[in-house]
Amino acid sequence: MSADYHMDDESPRRAYDARLMRRLLGYVRPYRRWLVAATLLLIVVSVISNIAPLLIMWSVDHYINNPDRTGLRAADDAAVSDALAGQVAADMAGLLRIVALLAGFMILEAALRYVQMIIVALVGQRTLMTMRLDIFDHLQRLSLRFLDRNPVGRLMTRVTNDVEKIQETVVSGMVQVVNDLLTIVVVLGFMIAINWRLAVIVVAPVPIVFATSLIFRKYAQRSFLEVRRKIAHLNACLQENISGMRVVQMFRREDANYAEYRRRNADHRNEWLRQIRNFAIYFPVVEFLGMLATALILAYCGWVILATGREVSGTASVGTIFAFVFLAEKFFSPIRALADRYNLLLEAMASSERVFRLLDTPPDIEDKPNPKPCEALRGDVEFREVWFAYEPGQWVLKNISMRIAPGERIAIVGHTGAGKTTLINLLNRFYDVQQGAILLDGVDIRDYPQVALRRKIGMVLQDVFLFSGTIEENIRLGDDAMPMDHVRACARHVNAAAFIEKLPGGYGYHVGERGCNLSTGQRQLLAFARTLAHDPSILVLDEATSSIDTETEALIQDAIAKLMAGRTSIVIAHRLSTVQHADLIIVMHHGEVRESGTHQELLAKGGIYRTLYELQYRDAAGQDAATPE
Repeated sequence: MSADYHMDDESPRRAYDARLMRRLLGYVRPYRRWLVAATLLLIVVSVISNIAPLLIMWSVDHYINNPDRTGLRAADDAAVSDALAGQVAADMAGLLRIVALLAGFMILEAALRYVQMIIVALVGQRTLMTMRLDIFDHLQRLSLRFLDRNPVGRLMTRVTNDVEKIQETVVSGMVQVVNDLLTIVVVLGFMIAINWRLAVIVVAPVPIVFATSLIFRKYAQRSFLEVRRKIAHLNACLQENISGMRVVQMFRREDANYAEYRRRNADHRNEWLRQIRNFAIYFPVVEFLGMLATALILAYCGWVILATGREVSGTASVGTIFAFVFLAEKFFSPIRALADRYNLLLEAMASSERVFRLLDTPPDIEDKPNPKPCEALRGDVEFREVWFAYEPGQWVLKNISMRIAPGERIAIVGHTGAGKTTLINLLNRFYDVQQGAILLDGVDIRDYPQVALRRKIGMVLQDVFLFSGTIEENIRLGDDAMPMDHVRACARHVNAAAFIEKLPGGYGYHVGERGCNLSTGQRQLLAFARTLAHDPSILVLDEATSSIDTETEALIQDAIAKLMAGRTSIVIAHRLSTVQHADLIIVMHHGEVRESGTHQELLAKGGIYRTLYELQYRDAAGQDAATPE
């Protein structure tokens, strides 16, 4: 297989990628009208939020520091005093109107921001949901080969952290960038309209801000990517440790695993602190440059008023100074944010590259364009010169040829690693053979649809997997059309109803994660009920009677006999006592079929099967070479 199925977390420190952005925006495109509405609201909000300094300037120059009132105060006349009182009352009324207008604009701005934030959040969450569903659907179509090579924790990071980072940056961040740019344009326009000289003073530190941002980006970008990589490693370590907790505790690995997790956690913490240090340097520098602009405004205006002797109401009025102090802060605030958002955009580029690399990983097992129907199968199975390797050149199966007639019961035995389970994986098309073919009713299984094929093969594994939910849901396994009477009948038929009906809630009893609330034998009986409920044509049992007590084994053996009736059955077993009554026993060794025949025929041959049998029964029978009849 030439494709690379390994998904690593080593993302290149790449700059903005237009191709990736177009692909990301494809998820947003269905909601473009909502985003246009949010952008229009931002334009209105940006204008409204920046009107306040103009109103303050107007109120200071025309009401608080009204030159007409100053002139009246200088005169010593009773009539002038009456005029002064009238002017004060008029200025107060005008000032109250400005205050009321400011309050109205603030309320309107808050309402519009609320609507805009709701729209952006709605678009963001819908985009996030669509992307996560795409990843989940793609993961279900990928082969076991891919899942074998990629830790679950790393894949979970793709679905959770990476997708969330994309949503935050591409949806919310994109709208915020538009808001920042609009704010800069609106504020700059207002400043030029008021006093272009002061506008030039405010803009003067901007080149230094951009130079600082370039330096900051260089260090912050690396730190962003390292943080994402280390959190993925941390999640993978946590998931693996929790999944294997039984082994961890059995081999007393708690301290060693804790030390490893602590090391990875410390790596993540240190990288995060390095990122914070970058911000701790960058933001104060930009803040200083913003304050420098304010200081330059005050210096210039002071020079105009004090050194040149111009009137306060002229080029540098008190209201103008107030307005520019506010506008300078509003001008530099989005500039500070833009540098940060750019680095977040670069992080989103890295996250999107990892996500799309996963989505672009092609399933190595796909249906043919016009697959053959797989409705009613007789259960005729044939392995024809099958060769298979998980890794190129390391053959696990070598030239396997065998045929299983409809309704026949065969057993496959052999040492661990002989290739027994691999045969079952190939029959289900979890993997495809490299050479040869597997035929089902005379048709290559690659000609059948995967879903239909697997529906016809019922598997009961040694380690039964149950999903979190009720017993009924685990028997139905997504088939909501299955009648409840059928569920109960299948449970009774395989001897599972006895323990189910004793549980609190019966078929509504919650089995817990992976069936942790049930014993091993109960989980296996439930697996038989589930298999019978879906009525497969072929039955596969992979060591289904291990790790249980004698009484439960008797129930399971009876259930197996009922389940095998009328079905082609393949039993993989280590305990040879469970396969003595099979129609045919196939002995595998190092990926090859070495012997085949009935129990008595294989014992008579005196080969591998007889050796296995004698080894298993020597201690139990108290003999050196026991050969029971």
